[in-house]
Amino acid sequence: MDELLPRPGWLSARPDGGAALSAPPNLAGEAPIVIDIEASGFGPRSYPIEIGLALGNNRALCTLVCPEAEWTHWDSSAEAIHHISRDSLFQHGRPAQHVAEVLNRELAGKVVYTDGWANDYTWLALLFDAAGRVPAFRLDNLRTLLSEEEANRWHDTKAQVQAELHVERHRASNDARVLQLTLLRLKHGLQPLSERGRSHEAHLLDEMAKLDALTLGDLIAAQSGLFSAETQREHHAAALACGGRVIAEHLQHSLAGYVLMRPYDTESWEILSINIHPWYRSTGLHRRLLTRTLAHLISRGAVTLRSRVLPGHEIAMRLHEKLGFAREREAADGSLHYLIRVSDLARRLRQA
Repeated sequence: MDELLPRPGWLSARPDGGAALSAPPNLAGEAPIVIDIEASGFGPRSYPIEIGLALGNNRALCTLVCPEAEWTHWDSSAEAIHHISRDSLFQHGRPAQHVAEVLNRELAGKVVYTDGWANDYTWLALLFDAAGRVPAFRLDNLRTLLSEEEANRWHDTKAQVQAELHVERHRASNDARVLQLTLLRLKHGLQPLSERGRSHEAHLLDEMAKLDALTLGDLIAAQSGLFSAETQREHHAAALACGGRVIAEHLQHSLAGYVLMRPYDTESWEILSINIHPWYRSTGLHRRLLTRTLAHLISRGAVTLRSRVLPGHEIAMRLHEKLGFAREREAADGSLHYLIRVSDLARRLRQA
């Protein structure tokens, strides 16, 4: 087991973990990156089988890991919890080298938090050793972000978040998202939904995921390699749990279009998704949605509005350009990031 012992600057939670790494997140406006790992079991011969990330920009990543030839340990009691069969790992899992490269690309220079540092450190070390790679990020204990009072409320708050998200536990990306949202709720004091509100929100989230599958599924699949309505629903639920807002329009008793946005900083909001059913794209629905969005932004004192458009989403690109959004940058994944002042958006909507 010598190869799994801590190395300086290598997945270390110590202060000397590497000068090139970023500082811990500013929890007033930035979500921490959280990792969760499902494994073949516990003990010295166990190994990672699924790795999930809740990133700081409301994205989630999850991948199964194909076992190496020498990774033979399997605990049926662990399978009963995570419901991942060993056969499915060989069918759908990615090689250790691929997974390590993805983690380094997404997490380079970052601090990544876990609620199970000892186990996750060991499994990540095993993964990177098998891949012949060195992590480009630092693993730290999520507990270091909590005060004593927050730590005492952790378990109750976590149970509350799990109940509201309606996600399956013991899947890596779901568990990572729950941990991230629990931390944000403790820090920001976000209140749970009422029972009525939870029921209404659950139905709306289902409608949004179905509309996304119809109109955005191919674009999302082209970017990430797959589209899952369940994962999309989870992303939207996470945004709402972090203080996000949905502006929705229903026509003929079904969702015709929506805008999902969340606070970006003290003076700015960000559109995470805007989607209109093909039947209603030429009816002026987009203008009604944006007018309602503008009213919300003004009521919150927002100065600027940001937006991200998926690669290849020509309809959204044309809409942003028509409304006067300035293109800030193109991200590494091909998505386009836009920015507009709220006052300029108001003027454009009056002229439209």
